[in-house]
Amino acid sequence: MPLYEFTCTSCSHTFDRLRPVSRMDEEASCPNCGDESKRQLSVFVSFSSAASGETKAIAGGGGGCCGGAAGGACACSMTV
Repeated sequence: MPLYEFTCTSCSHTFDRLRPVSRMDEEASCPNCGDESKRQLSVFVSFSSAASGETKAIAGGGGGCCGGAAGGACACSMTV
C-alpha cells in the first residue's frame, strides 16, 4: 500500500497517509489543525551497498522518466 505525502493549505504542516491507490485522490484533513491538505509529489531515495561495503544513494529507482529507456512508471505523468 503506497504512502502519500500531504501539506496543509492553512498551517503548511506536512504529513503522510498510508492508503490504497484507489483512495489516493481523497482529501486528508491535517492532524495539526484539521483543515484541508493537498497531496504532494513524493521524491524518494534508496541506498545500495556494493560488495566493497561502499554505500551510495540511488534516486527515484526505475522510473524511465521523460522518455528514458528504463521500464516503470514516470512520476512526471502523475496528477496532484
